[in-house]
Amino acid sequence: MYQLSQDALAYIDSCAEELIALEKRLCQIPAPSRREQKRAEFCKEWLEKAGAKGVYIDEAWNVVFPVHAEGSQQLTLFTAHMDTVFPDMEPMPMEERDGRLYCPGAGDDTASVATLLLLARYLITRNIQPEKGFLLVCNSCEESEGNLAGIRQIMKDYAGRIQECYIFDGLYNQVVNWPLAVFKFKVTVKAEGGHAYLNFGNASAVACTAGMIHEIYQMKIPEGCKSSYNVGVWSGGEVPNGIAQHSEFLVEMRSQLNENLEILRQNFLQIVKKYQDQGRWEIQVEPIGSLPGKEGVDPVVQGRIDEKVREILEHYCEGKTIFRSGAGDINIPMSMGVPGISLCAYKVEGVHTREEYIELDTLQTALTVNMTVMLSCLE
Repeated sequence: MYQLSQDALAYIDSCAEELIALEKRLCQIPAPSRREQKRAEFCKEWLEKAGAKGVYIDEAWNVVFPVHAEGSQQLTLFTAHMDTVFPDMEPMPMEERDGRLYCPGAGDDTASVATLLLLARYLITRNIQPEKGFLLVCNSCEESEGNLAGIRQIMKDYAGRIQECYIFDGLYNQVVNWPLAVFKFKVTVKAEGGHAYLNFGNASAVACTAGMIHEIYQMKIPEGCKSSYNVGVWSGGEVPNGIAQHSEFLVEMRSQLNENLEILRQNFLQIVKKYQDQGRWEIQVEPIGSLPGKEGVDPVVQGRIDEKVREILEHYCEGKTIFRSGAGDINIPMSMGVPGISLCAYKVEGVHTREEYIELDTLQTALTVNMTVMLSCLE
């Protein structure tokens, strides 16, 4: 396993209080997906004050810090997302209690942004120039409303130049190395409607929607990997004595394999078409987001990354490292054949809830792990 130098360990120790203060400062800067401008500006200014040269904000509001990257075709990407899942444009409530920092978004993924900034300063102050070049990115739009626009922009701007990626995000001592393919749809139904008694028998949008949802939940899961489907939102109608004229629902499908997700998508569309062909309802299907799964990743290189990160995490964290599938920024590079991993080394609970908190004494563990992972890529 890569061993940190005494200088790196001393730097980490010296950052203990600053890391917590930086985490709190970032938490108080609102950053919903697609509205991360203030947090992006803060990160850019912080890096520049630390001595960063060439840091910039791109059109997706990613904060990009290239380190000895000019002309390199073998860049290593390190990134943590700035946005939160919550829409608040005012600072969210924050409280420190019993060694925990309570704040929505504190762990997903604000703490990772704080560690990335401090890692960047270490590279700057030690004048570390990676031979093949690093890209350090505080990226935007990871949460659902963003549809991964930030990482998509990075992979577009540096197309063909990124050889490995390390995403600082997730749950304590867990690794995502198999990104899930995802489809999301909105289905809208319009119907004749009418008075529930006088016009009994008229087409009902709610009845149509209920029928489709029932059939969706009868779909067979393709064999060969884990897949899922879910109708997470359903609304319709207005009054109990009125036949519903409008109804809609949101459906999501996931799979570890692109081809299995396509089977689910086709089966879903066949159910919709069955109801469309009856001619009693006006039914529209609108794609509202999709994520590509892993495609063309070199298994030998991926295996090397997996084992390296496993060793590092199990050295510094409690228990055995869990490797699992998941969805997020990791989807985009791995769908383009770039090996990578998403990891986290601080303890966080209540992710995507207003009760989210992190264990403050694990922030330094995360900084140590992330530092070890980053510096190991110099070899």
